[in-house]
Amino acid sequence: MDAMNELSPHAAQVHAAMVGPAPDLDGSGGVWAACTRLTPVELGTLLPTVYRILGDEGAPGHARRAAREVTWVKTQPSFTAAALTDFYAALAESPKPTHVCLAAGALLRCADPWDQPALAAPATALVAAASVTDDHIVGAALAVAALAGPTAEAELVTRLRAAYENSPLRLAELEVIRTTGARERAWLAEDRRYATPSGTWPPLTDQAGEHPRHTPHTFSPPFAELARRTLHSAADHLAAIHAGQVPYAADKAFTPADTETLRRAARLALRHDEPWAGDVLTTLLPQLSVAPTAARTLPSQGACIVLAQAVEAYPTPESVAALREARRVVRHAGVTKKLDRILHRAERNLGRRPEILVRLPGLGYGPDGTRRIRCGAYTAVLTAADEPTLAWERADGRPLRSLPSAARRDHPETVTAARDVLRKTRAQIRTLLRGLEGGFLEASHLNGTVYRFDRWREALATHPVVGAAVRRLIWEIEYAPGDWRATLPEADRSHGPDPAPSAAVRLWHPARATEAERHRWRDRITDLRLRQPFRQAYREHYLPEEADETGTTAMFHGHLVRIESVLGLAARHGWSIEDDCLALSLPGVTAYFGVAAKLYPGATGWAEAQDVHLVRGLDPVKRSEILRSVDLLISASSYAWRDTTDPTHSPSPAHDRDSWRELNRLYELPLRQTARLRREALQRIFAGHISSGRVEFGPRHLRLNGHDIHLATGRVTRDGDPVDIVLPESRGARPLPFLPYDEKLLERIVHMAEELMARQT
Repeated sequence: MDAMNELSPHAAQVHAAMVGPAPDLDGSGGVWAACTRLTPVELGTLLPTVYRILGDEGAPGHARRAAREVTWVKTQPSFTAAALTDFYAALAESPKPTHVCLAAGALLRCADPWDQPALAAPATALVAAASVTDDHIVGAALAVAALAGPTAEAELVTRLRAAYENSPLRLAELEVIRTTGARERAWLAEDRRYATPSGTWPPLTDQAGEHPRHTPHTFSPPFAELARRTLHSAADHLAAIHAGQVPYAADKAFTPADTETLRRAARLALRHDEPWAGDVLTTLLPQLSVAPTAARTLPSQGACIVLAQAVEAYPTPESVAALREARRVVRHAGVTKKLDRILHRAERNLGRRPEILVRLPGLGYGPDGTRRIRCGAYTAVLTAADEPTLAWERADGRPLRSLPSAARRDHPETVTAARDVLRKTRAQIRTLLRGLEGGFLEASHLNGTVYRFDRWREALATHPVVGAAVRRLIWEIEYAPGDWRATLPEADRSHGPDPAPSAAVRLWHPARATEAERHRWRDRITDLRLRQPFRQAYREHYLPEEADETGTTAMFHGHLVRIESVLGLAARHGWSIEDDCLALSLPGVTAYFGVAAKLYPGATGWAEAQDVHLVRGLDPVKRSEILRSVDLLISASSYAWRDTTDPTHSPSPAHDRDSWRELNRLYELPLRQTARLRREALQRIFAGHISSGRVEFGPRHLRLNGHDIHLATGRVTRDGDPVDIVLPESRGARPLPFLPYDEKLLERIVHMAEELMARQT
């Protein structure tokens, strides 16, 4: 082929390794080193040769090894029309049931108009060999069947109708798919539920917009209408089950095929933010999550999880609220845990969709952040300020200490409605704050998540529900290109002339600030006694120089962690297991955190933390947030301190020895960023005692009354010997001074210090 004559030296090296004698590549890094340098076009040119060799059982061993290495490359291939035709012909020489997946994917990766007559014969062979038992294969087979011709497509449809005779939603989807062309069918098949099978390419549906050559696909109106009809049909079916019109059977509401159709419909609706999607999911998700009886089962566990995962991937405020309601009503313990993890990630992923994130209902609150609901002779007063509250008043405005019994007795519906508004208010504020904070990590823009000033002021800063929380955060406004000025709206009521309505606004982050700016904001937050809704001024940050020139950092290397704790928390925060590493996939980058152990769901035991692998030139905020996430995994999965006040925490002697051995090891380690920030907060909290000499700080300890409190572990020692400090129960506990942020270990250290000072007096 002429294309082979135009290959670069490393691509020609790979080709020669497959078609020539066994290569001598000593010292060159082998075939794999050459494979990793392949461009998308080179990969598309080589793939026909790869699959001819893999389909030939008589091919030399070295050729088959080289071909397999090419299939491991994570680069997205790009096919010319000629390469696509050759690729189809190569697959059809020894067709396997899964080859239609490659063939359908290749259509989306071909920028040229393809030669359909030349593709018809190999497409027919691929469709005939395709399996109809796996849904992802079926979707690809339908795409390739559009190239094979009406006869091959009719035979495939006949097989599918027989396979899906008990799946009405899937049959309805099949009829709509038949009205579309090969490319649109291929896009639908590309959106797979499970991880990419070995030998195929990362799905374009998850990368649209992240790479210049991958543009989002907008499905035709028939598909949008199909998604609406599918979800509404499912909601009607569940309503009939809950009304007793259809007999209830656990996990039988939908077949596996119908569940896949529901998954695709929900993802399509949420990805394109269809205006009807929020309403139908508000009904559908809670109905899916609970049985119409008192049983701890679900109408369809599979459908519940796939819809929740669709919300996680493409969240909207309405769908996240529906997911939270499903989590509230579910009774199944295993599903509860899954929904907890999915909900946490969905709230964070809202940071990827800033324009959708700020679409928040007012919930009936006035501009002052209050709502009043008449309840007979009384009034329910809802306040959305710092912490949402529900209070009660008499008709003359005099406040009441609690809910009047007359209101509870005579107007139960109104009381329930008021409590429901309070619950929605808290949930809405939480969703927004998780989304804002998630924007640090999830944003694809170099400047993080950015808002227009006029939109930010209207939808966030002055919003009746979330405005109070938003104003307690530090924001940066771009008055001129590159001229970002930080402001705290809660305190800076007047910050000079307003910027242009189109000016950019973003959250301030300590990784973008100088050391002096960080100290100034922490001093100001402390002086104002302002409790921020999430850590910002006191946020852990990690600077670029803390990683080497390859993007790798060993700052956590050697820390001992509990594997099951790491895996549990990692799943909640979006990390997944990949080749015995933890991988965090974000827009434009994947970070890897190594643990010296075999990682798999359910793994247990102790292991040492390894290096964190990043990318050179990564945005400093995203780099800092990735390292903060790793620090959180390590801090939460190491023994920080032993809670002697918890009656459920009475370890065995052996366990106790392990705990103290690990604490002794942590005792000698330098403080990480989390502990350094904790020390800075404690120095402000005990500033008066420091000036009087009552409290001192060492490199790793707070010292008072002859005792040392370790800032990273909370362990108390005296002359090197461990000391157990039994803290009073909540009623007898001493009131704490102002804490600039919420953290259990910070609170415990302050409690122990206060207890030791009380003993001294």
